[in-house]
Amino acid sequence: MADELTIKRGDTRVITVTVTDSNGSPFDLTDYKMFLTAKTDRTNTDANADIGPKEAVIASPLTGVGVITLSSDDTDIDCGLYYYDVQVNKGSTNVYTIIWSTITMQQDVTKTNT
Repeated sequence: MADELTIKRGDTRVITVTVTDSNGSPFDLTDYKMFLTAKTDRTNTDANADIGPKEAVIASPLTGVGVITLSSDDTDIDCGLYYYDVQVNKGSTNVYTIIWSTITMQQDVTKTNT
């Protein structure tokens, strides 16, 4: 899958997502929210997610661009495979899953941050 991510454990990761409609035109994200959620078990509730739900900053609503920042604390989780998705929603009636894929969390080497 093109949306598979590999992240080093404990690293900050900035993910830019561009949403398009079925014709490939930018999807207007005005009044929408965007979230990334990652779990080892897809059936876990969002309250038990390993990452998130992390809300994106809608950087350019008219061009469909959102930016999700995973902090080093967000990615300081066990190494392994996680299922993730990115959803956009405008309340509970307009919900679209725009990415559904996996994150491989890899072991980092450097442990100090000072």
